[in-house]
Formats: sequence, C-alpha cells, structure tokens
Amino acid sequence: MRQSVRFRAASAAAQQPQPQIAQAASPVQAQAPAQVSFANDIMPLFKQFQGPMMWRLDLTSYEAVKANAQTIFDQISTQSMPPPPFPPLKAEQIATFKAWMDEGYPP
Repeated sequence: MRQSVRFRAASAAAQQPQPQIAQAASPVQAQAPAQVSFANDIMPLFKQFQGPMMWRLDLTSYEAVKANAQTIFDQISTQSMPPPPFPPLKAEQIATFKAWMDEGYPP
C-alpha cells in the first residue's frame, strides 16, 4: 500500500522532536529575595520615581504602603503603575512586593 506525500510529511513531522517554547514568568512566579523588608527591598522600588512624579500616597512611607498594599500590588501587577512614560516594574520586583505582603509586611 502506498502512502500519499501529504500523509508521509505529516507522519515525519509528528516524529520530529518539537522545540520547547519558553514562557515568560508571571510576576508572581518570578524569584523574590529570601527575606524581604520594606526598608531594604520595597521602599527602593518606588523611591526611584519619587522625584519625577507625584503619587496619590507616599510610597516611601511604611504605614501608607502597608495600608494600601493590595491596591498597589494590583496596580503594579497589571502594569498600570507606574504610568507611562515610566517602564513597568520587572517581574522580579513585583514578586518581591508580593513576597513582602505574604511574609506579613516586615518593616
């Protein structure tokens, strides 16, 4: 029995190893530091934007960031914050913020 060219090509393609497609890590899956603190890890994330723009709340204040952490996380994880022309935070930075929240907001 003779196979059609189309069938042979499909059969050969199925036997070929398929290349792995790298998937980008979601912000929550990226690696965060082992121990996260507000003073060492969180405040520096936002301090870089302190001069060039005005925030609705003080992102360098421990109390203000802790009180608004879920809202801030929602904004940075959807890349709504910081606003253009600033680049969004990197996945590692967002993971660090999430780890800080998960660890109980260490000062």
